[in-house]
Amino acid sequence: MKKALAIIVSVLIVLSVVGLSFANDKKHSTKGMYVSGEVTAVDAAANTLTIKGKKGEVMLTTTDKTKFAEGKTLADVKVGDKLSAKYSEKDGNMMAWKVMTKKEMKKMKKEHKEKEKE
Repeated sequence: MKKALAIIVSVLIVLSVVGLSFANDKKHSTKGMYVSGEVTAVDAAANTLTIKGKKGEVMLTTTDKTKFAEGKTLADVKVGDKLSAKYSEKDGNMMAWKVMTKKEMKKMKKEHKEKEKE
């Protein structure tokens, strides 16, 4: 009886740890992050662009769901452009949600803060 109880408790502990691990992974993958800086690389074939921000370079992967400001596309982005991007990590890649000018990023953050106050 003691053996059975020990096994059940061990299984419950393992399942709890695994459950917390999955919950933690999901939380990190949906967290929105921002980067602002100069574009250092664009690879249209791989659908990526790299932005050098304050904390270093971030290589972003774009998809057909990535929103570019002012109706632009990845093909319009050039090395040296000053851009900001909102992104999250998914399957080890930094997936860009929105790519915009720094001015548009400031406006979006200001609107977000005003909504939080309401």
